[in-house]
Amino acid sequence: MLSVLQLYSASPLRNFSYLIYSDRNGEAVCIDPYDAKQIITALKKHGLKLKSILNTHEHPDHVHGNLELKEETKANVFGHPDARGKIPGMDETLKESGVYFENEGDSLVAWETPGHTDCHFCFAIQSRTRIHSVFSGDMIFNAGVGNCTRGGNPSRMYHTVKNRFYSIPDEVLLYPGHDYWENNLGFSESIEPKNNNITKVRSMMQTKRKDVEFLISDFGMERKINPFFRLKENSILNSAKLSPAETLSEEELFIKLRKLRDSW
Repeated sequence: MLSVLQLYSASPLRNFSYLIYSDRNGEAVCIDPYDAKQIITALKKHGLKLKSILNTHEHPDHVHGNLELKEETKANVFGHPDARGKIPGMDETLKESGVYFENEGDSLVAWETPGHTDCHFCFAIQSRTRIHSVFSGDMIFNAGVGNCTRGGNPSRMYHTVKNRFYSIPDEVLLYPGHDYWENNLGFSESIEPKNNNITKVRSMMQTKRKDVEFLISDFGMERKINPFFRLKENSILNSAKLSPAETLSEEELFIKLRKLRDSW
């Protein structure tokens, strides 16, 4: 069985890094290291040996800790094949459906997910029978999706989200690359001001200690609050900010939502 340790860095971008580890053999991999010293401390605290560093994409806030962490742990760095020269310390390339950690029937599998950039991967913990969780980098956020302003493409993002995530089971947990709950909920509320599920999630967030505890959503929750997963809902189609949405294709509506979020 694979376990997850979520590490938060109170940078302006509110970064998350993740350690995926096995209690049985004490091995771990790190997804998107930001603060190398924080990660090294966590490895020592939990008695873990770092096996690999996996980068979802090439942006500096997701590879910031690569070199220091690699020097300290001698772990290999993996990234998108087209990101060579952009990801510090990159040793090996990721591939679609490649398995990058295994233990007791659980596997950490790479999914190629272009959109935020052309060089983006997400990772999923899955067993033979189901997907347990997704580490989405900057593709999917709580109540939102990533921007496309630094090497991305909103049309490509739409097709990736549709093909990879629209049919994913409700119970699959979502672990994004940043804590953007507050801003994304505000945008969602501006699109659907009568969506009571947004109010419920705000109440759930208020029970968490700020910058210490974080609400973990699943895709069932995202389907209730994330406008990019609700394109067929009447409340979206009739939204004053999107009018006349009924005349748009699903892809056009997704792109219009993304453009609105860019300037919100």
